[in-house]
This record gives sequence, C-alpha cells and structure tokens, in this order.
Amino acid sequence: MANHTKIVFLGASSMSFGLSMLRDIFSSGELRGLTLTLVGRNPKTLAKMAELAKLLNTKTGAGLIIEQTTDRRAAFDGAGFVVNATAIDRNRLWKLDFGVPRKYGIRHTLGENGGPGGLFFTLRTLPLVFDFVREMQELCPKALFINFSNPESRIILALGKYSPIRALGLCHGIFMGQGAVARIMRLPYEQVDVWGAGINHFQCLLQIRNRATGEDLYPLLRAKEQDYDPSFAPLTRRLFRRSDTG
Repeated sequence: MANHTKIVFLGASSMSFGLSMLRDIFSSGELRGLTLTLVGRNPKTLAKMAELAKLLNTKTGAGLIIEQTTDRRAAFDGAGFVVNATAIDRNRLWKLDFGVPRKYGIRHTLGENGGPGGLFFTLRTLPLVFDFVREMQELCPKALFINFSNPESRIILALGKYSPIRALGLCHGIFMGQGAVARIMRLPYEQVDVWGAGINHFQCLLQIRNRATGEDLYPLLRAKEQDYDPSFAPLTRRLFRRSDTG
C-alpha cells in the first residue's frame, strides 16, 4: 500500500542538521515509501544532499520518493509534516551571541536558548520562522511543524502564542545524554535505555536502565562517575552531583 505522507525538510542543505535528519529518516521503518522533499537555498549543496538521500534510499531499500527544490512554497503543497532545520549565518552570529555579552561582563555557556545571547538569536530567527508558518497556513494548514533548530524552546513558545499551526520541538539532547552516560559506565550505547524530560540543552535523565534486563543503571553511573576523566562534561557532572545529593 502506497504511503501518501509528505515530509518537507527546510534547511536540507545543512551539512550538520541535514545529515542527522537523513540518518533519522532512513533508520525508521515507519517512514517507508513516503515523499521527502528537500528544501535549501544553495542549489549546489542541496544537490549533494539530494544525491546522498537517494544513495541512502537505495542502500536501505526505504522506497522513499526523493524531491528537491529551492522553492519552499512549491514544496509546502500537500505537506503533512514540515521539519525546520534552518539558521541565519549560524556560526558567525552564534559567536557574537556569546562574545558581545561577554564583552560587557555577562558569560553564558552557549547563548542559544537563554540569556542575552538567546534573546539575540530569537529576535533574528522568529521573523523567518513566521514566514514559514504563514505560508503553511495558506498551503498546508493541517501540517505539523517540527522544529529541529535553535533557539528551540523559544521558537515553540512563540508559535504556541501567535500561530494556529501545530508545532512540536525536538532535540537530540536526550540521545547525547544517553551516549554520555554509556561512555562513563563503559557500556555499549545500544545497551543503555534512558527516559528523560526537560528543555533543549537542559534535560534530566529520569531513568537509566539496561535495555535487555530493565536493571536500574543509576547506581553503576554514580560509582563510575566518581573517578571518570574530570575533563569530560564537567558542568553537567557538577550539576549531577549537586542534584543527586539533594
């Protein structure tokens, strides 16, 4: 039976988010046979990502219909899901988000989702995001907007307040946490199962278990973390120790 679902991927030419998005799509059996429309501003890099998508499609046997376009309005027609992984001059402006507040005595870790850096990022990003959702209201009003870009929580907060388009924010942070605790415990990534909650860049792992047996791995993490390389994730581990002792 044909899969008539259409996913529009904005920012597909990104070598960072584009690659991770393609990995996720071709790792999911539930998405077999759908239409994936890749949208990017740079035709050259977009063509490279489209070729990679087609190669993965062939290698995995996913049976997707792969499309590519620089015209997002054309892409929105018939979309069921719109995934946003766009950013505006990301690396250069990201450095300014950190550097300008630091110049005036305000330090923060990344400046993506909090503090003055997060505010700068939000103010320059929301006009673009609202261009997207206004066009979605016109062309695919029932589609779900999945935000996969920063400032994650602030984009979703703004859409919830000011747009009728359904929106959901996703982040790889939980899986990064899964990798970090597996590394500390010296266990294979696939052996560790986690359940977490929180906001982008600030998640808490509520459960850490052995995927096969269901065993609680938090006691093992506490034991192994004490003498693990102190240069690995020092801030996260400091917060962990404080929260673990109440």
